[in-house]
Amino acid sequence: MLSRTMLSRVLKRLVQSMGDALFPANCLGCGQLFHHDAGKPSKSHPKGFSCAMAAYFCGHCRGQWTAVTSPLCCRCGLVFKSREGEDHLCGRCLERPGTFTRARAAGIYDNALKAAIHALKFKDQVSLAGPLGALLFDTYRDYWTAGDIDVVAPVPLHRQRFRQRGFNQAYLLVRRWALPGETVVIRDLLVRTRATAPQTGLDRQQRRINIKNAFSVSRRNQSAGRRVLLVDDVLTTGATVGACSDALIRDGAKRVDVLTLARAL
Repeated sequence: MLSRTMLSRVLKRLVQSMGDALFPANCLGCGQLFHHDAGKPSKSHPKGFSCAMAAYFCGHCRGQWTAVTSPLCCRCGLVFKSREGEDHLCGRCLERPGTFTRARAAGIYDNALKAAIHALKFKDQVSLAGPLGALLFDTYRDYWTAGDIDVVAPVPLHRQRFRQRGFNQAYLLVRRWALPGETVVIRDLLVRTRATAPQTGLDRQQRRINIKNAFSVSRRNQSAGRRVLLVDDVLTTGATVGACSDALIRDGAKRVDVLTLARAL
């Protein structure tokens, strides 16, 4: 005989299946109507993107995503165009290493992953934060083990941008993480002290100038001696996470690493 909890789960799945059958959804990728199916992880979707996005993308579009794999820059996580060889430092990191130690991402910033991030940030589809956050947490466990990180800190928005959007997507991605040991999420470890122009369309140098000194710690010495993981949605040139890292290192952080959903090529 089914317990009350098991019966509730069975009924919930039945109702969801009936709803999926009767009311198809619009794919966030191609815009076509589709019926939900049980996406399953496979060799072509090693991070479980297909399973996580089954309610948002048709089967074809779920396949249009690329996981970040080696060879890549062992510091900034840039994926090399050549698929031969081992991980090594890229030219930019050799010339200007910066203050964060390493950056990693779940996937390449294109196709389905890009569409999902845009829907979360600009189309108020906050329900995407759950599956995308789970995808990001899987990536976290791929690269960091228990005891590697003391504090997880989302990259903050300026209060003006926060009022416009209503949420910080970086925080939504990590708020439900079941972190090991004494690792904690500190939502306001950093604050954005001034509004900046959008980074889109700016080159590397312009991005660095635009974002310089735009971040500070909310309380002095809160990161002192601690290993911090910065979390954001996309890493492009690294200017934003670099400015955040600078503020944390000035505050005495022992090390700063970076994790994002997507890595721009």
